[in-house]
Amino acid sequence: MAISFPDTKRHLDELAVNFLWRQWSAIGVAGGARSGDAWMIDPEALVLATSRYGRHDPRLMDESLDWLSGYGRRINVLRLRSLDEAWPGVADGRVLAAIAGVLGKQSVLRKWQRLGRPASPDTEPEPLFFSAKGGYLPVLGDPDPAFLAAGLLRGPVEHRGMSKAPDARVPGNLIFLLRALFGVNARAEIFAWLLVHGSGNPTAIARDTGYFFKSVQLTLNELEDSCQILSSRQGREKIYRVIADSWHFLLAPHGRAKDERIFPVWLDWMPVFAIVTRLTETLSIPGLDEKSESFQAIKFRDALESLKPAIDRVAVTHGWRTTPDLRGADLVQSLLADLDSLLG
Repeated sequence: MAISFPDTKRHLDELAVNFLWRQWSAIGVAGGARSGDAWMIDPEALVLATSRYGRHDPRLMDESLDWLSGYGRRINVLRLRSLDEAWPGVADGRVLAAIAGVLGKQSVLRKWQRLGRPASPDTEPEPLFFSAKGGYLPVLGDPDPAFLAAGLLRGPVEHRGMSKAPDARVPGNLIFLLRALFGVNARAEIFAWLLVHGSGNPTAIARDTGYFFKSVQLTLNELEDSCQILSSRQGREKIYRVIADSWHFLLAPHGRAKDERIFPVWLDWMPVFAIVTRLTETLSIPGLDEKSESFQAIKFRDALESLKPAIDRVAVTHGWRTTPDLRGADLVQSLLADLDSLLG
């Protein structure tokens, strides 16, 4: 069955925007629908994806900036930069630099200045926000200096101050809860990973959390000294585990039944956002609708091949039905069904 590639791209953009709204609302952004998702929120992946898809929704961009202006110190900037380097293309580098410029003005958020990347003097600034009908939305007011420095045009950023701190009673906010206890460092993610998975080796933990192996190994050794994390040998491999039942008190007092799942589901969000971004880029190829089926098949096959590592990562946690034997429109529809079930 023939499909409209422009319509499919719009659907993907809307899917991503709506999903990001739910996650931002869950951590305290005002005015969005509350999330009932079982997934654990990855704060840094959320910021990186919003730098791209926030261009499709001015309110999402502004409300996320409002939250970051009040609680940006709860974001691990070093981890954010590491994830950005590991998954190129997910974030919009210019928007990320502009966000860093806006936040870095505050003394408590100076660490964000590390992300600043001024635009080349030869770069012609372009409007920040995309129109749903194609092209750009008009720029109202004087250009915001932080965005202009990054080569983007938008009106002045104004913070409403309506955002709230992440609610520790929301299971998806487990990372924020643990950062409040342990600090904004690798310890929080590593402990969260063990609570959700029960046990694992440093290699798997480093891959899923985005930290260097040596940092994970050192942190696990330190945590083991607390007697709250145990280790055992399986051949040459050292396996670490936490007795998760002993930590149910973190969420159990907040009205959750004994037989209800206490901790959220861990999912690597950067591979998910990489899949969405690569697919939308392919769908954006000029005139793709009019090209031959063989040309379309080649382009989507190339996209699928480049996405194989990301799909393999996602499939570990989430059932993935798209198979390599699909072609053209069937491939796109299968990918859409997988993404709809994950983000919808």
